[in-house]
Parts: sequence; C-alpha cells; structure tokens
Amino acid sequence: MLSELFVREMRDDEVEEIILLEYEHFGYSVFADLSTTPYKKKVIVCEIDKKIAGFAVVYWDEESFHIGSLIVKEEYRMRGVGKSLIERIVNEAVKLGFRKIYADVSVSSSALDFYFSNGFEIEETIKHYYGISKHAFRLSLNV
Repeated sequence: MLSELFVREMRDDEVEEIILLEYEHFGYSVFADLSTTPYKKKVIVCEIDKKIAGFAVVYWDEESFHIGSLIVKEEYRMRGVGKSLIERIVNEAVKLGFRKIYADVSVSSSALDFYFSNGFEIEETIKHYYGISKHAFRLSLNV
C-alpha cells in the first residue's frame, strides 16, 4: 500500500523537531535565526503516515519571498515530498502576491539538482555567503 503525502503548516508542538532537524542537516537553524528578524515566516510540513517526512521554512517581507530551508529526511527521498513542498510554497507565494521565489543554496550542495529540476535558475552568485570561500547561488523561480 502506498503511503499518502499530506502537506500542512507546522503545529506548535513540532517546533523543537524542526529546529533539531535543521541543526542535524545544516549545523544551525534557519527557523530559530528568523525569530530575531522582522521577516514573517511559516513552516510547511509534509507528512507520511503521521510522521514528518520533510519541511520547508519560508520567509518574506514586502519585497521578496524566500525558501530559508527545505529538508526531506533521507528515508523519504524520491517519494515526491520535495515536489509537494515546492508546490505548496508556490501556492503560498502567489497567495501573498509574489511572482518570484528565491532560495540561497551552497554552490556545492547536492540540493542544486533538486531545485533545477523544479524550475529554479541561478540568478546570481553570492561570494562568501557561508564564510570565507564558501559561496552560494541565489536561485529564483518565477511563479
């Protein structure tokens, strides 16, 4: 039997799990860091069998809409979780009146292929974004 994907907003009791998953994956938490900024933010969760399979932290201001992080747990990869998250992110951005979504991704990230396969393109290279000689691509998707 195939498990069904369910995409929704994060519940309050999941904040700690989201932050811990970001620390495991990145060594820091985008969600926690955004708490000290004026950006509005939302966490979109994709669950399978009532377990978090992946999530995305999105944030925005009057000017732009960004994916701060997007993580799919390894055991759930290649099952449509990431694509489902991108579809919901696009819907959220459009609902808020944005026509472009940005994501800053390390130039050496294995996630680049995922973003490219979902229509993102390189808009610019940001030098030293993650520290000395650790550059990022600013990716964008027109919606």
